Amino acid sequence: MKTLDIVIPIYKSRLTLEALINRLNEWVESGSGGYATRVIFVEDGSGDGTFDFLIGLKSQINFSFEAIRLNRNYGQHTAISVGLAGATADIVAVMDDDLQHDPFEISDLIDKMTESGADLVYGTYKEKQHNLVRNFASRMLKRITKSKTVDFSSVTSFKVMRSSVLTTLKYQVSPVIFVDVYLLESAGKVETCTVNHAKRAAGVSTYSNRKLIKLTLGIFLFHSSLPLKMIVRIGLLMSIVFLGLSCYYVYQKLFNDVEMGFTTIIVSIFLSTGLILVSLGIIGEYIRRIWVHQNHLERVVIAEKQTS
Repeated sequence: MKTLDIVIPIYKSRLTLEALINRLNEWVESGSGGYATRVIFVEDGSGDGTFDFLIGLKSQINFSFEAIRLNRNYGQHTAISVGLAGATADIVAVMDDDLQHDPFEISDLIDKMTESGADLVYGTYKEKQHNLVRNFASRMLKRITKSKTVDFSSVTSFKVMRSSVLTTLKYQVSPVIFVDVYLLESAGKVETCTVNHAKRAAGVSTYSNRKLIKLTLGIFLFHSSLPLKMIVRIGLLMSIVFLGLSCYYVYQKLFNDVEMGFTTIIVSIFLSTGLILVSLGIIGEYIRRIWVHQNHLERVVIAEKQTS
């Protein structure tokens, strides 16, 4: 029998955990699509007793599971990456903890993956149940992070993938800003499957607009070379402009006899500024590449782990 691991990041989830476990029980008892299923819960440093509450529900859990507690709040994507790094099944799914994703629809994603031969399948929503501000912010995030090489337009937090997609994440020990960067880079073929997006079972989302903006800035600065390319292009443009201005002031000096020393100062400032901007952009590009390959400055610490 093929195996399936379901990774679920949890953060301040005491209001939804019991309902989530009951739904997962129903999914497993129905046969879980013919897969031997294990659930990996990753508690992202909630600090409100969510991990202990989960362990307290152990008697109600009718499936194999692993519970991981991180020593502090690293963010949803880091929690997901920790769960994915610990996954050992043939197929791995990721879903949220608030029951906006239905475990029963994992079968639809797996069927889509089997039919299309894809390595990674995202569940795209018929209609999002977030508020208007959150939906607008999500659309802006996907536009800002759009790239010629990596398409983030269909990325959601509900997905399934083959184990081969996780090769890079197995060696990732630092906090992750956007886990889908690693998944999309490793997946040969990506598909989507339309799924439902339910309202939260209880409470309100802890993933605020502030966190979404922070995520967008993180992707923009650390997973995109666009700012550095902009600096290089602006530097080149300004160099041309400053060269033209320099020629103008030299002309003024030669034919209109402007004040002594003015031309030298202006030409020096303009030319050096253009060169500095270009140099900063080039140096920044090298630093970005070094950062990508040597990003082991901060490690994720797992404080506790329990299995059943």
